[in-house]
Amino acid sequence: MKVQGSRSGMAWVVLLASSMLSACASTPDKTNGMTDAASTTSNSAQASAAAPSNASGPGEEIKKYDLNHDNKPDVWAYFGQMTDPEDEAQTKESLMRKEWDFNFDGKVDIRRYFNFKAETVKDELDLDFDGRFDVTTYYQSGIKQKQEYDFNFDSKPDYWKFYENNAIARTERDRDFNGRVDHWEYYREGALERIGLDEDGDGQIDKWVQHKTEE
Repeated sequence: MKVQGSRSGMAWVVLLASSMLSACASTPDKTNGMTDAASTTSNSAQASAAAPSNASGPGEEIKKYDLNHDNKPDVWAYFGQMTDPEDEAQTKESLMRKEWDFNFDGKVDIRRYFNFKAETVKDELDLDFDGRFDVTTYYQSGIKQKQEYDFNFDSKPDYWKFYENNAIARTERDRDFNGRVDHWEYYREGALERIGLDEDGDGQIDKWVQHKTEE
């Protein structure tokens, strides 16, 4: 599945990504019909067999959850020792990352990373369920800062969204997928204000278009 650079196609992908991220918040924190819910790294081979794309790191503990009651894990939570970046003498066992398999095919569709304060620092999403992540979202203090989208599914980002004060501030697009940004959108208080266009393919803005808000 490929999504070309049309606004309707982009809107569909963005909506799907938002829906998948929202669904993460509704997954249970308790085991759901799974036996041996927590396994140490010595059992990582078992976890990998259930979901080939997820694996534990040294010293990590895995907790597994079954959402569709088929006795196969669909959510994996990884716990390990984390160090406080503000005080390296302070360590604790915390949730380091979490993975979801939403279509129950054994592949990870969303991977979420956490910091010492249990804040989300990064999300990775697989939109077309091919085992490769297509959208990456970065956070600071748990607040969204930047998103990268791969619309033609070639493992290279071609659409970027930048946020300020939790509102969209700017987007950048590579419409012809040649590795250069050729379309910019600037926002004020979440509303589109102006558009920059690269008309000769040199990666520089050649034309500005003011966006008119409908009354």
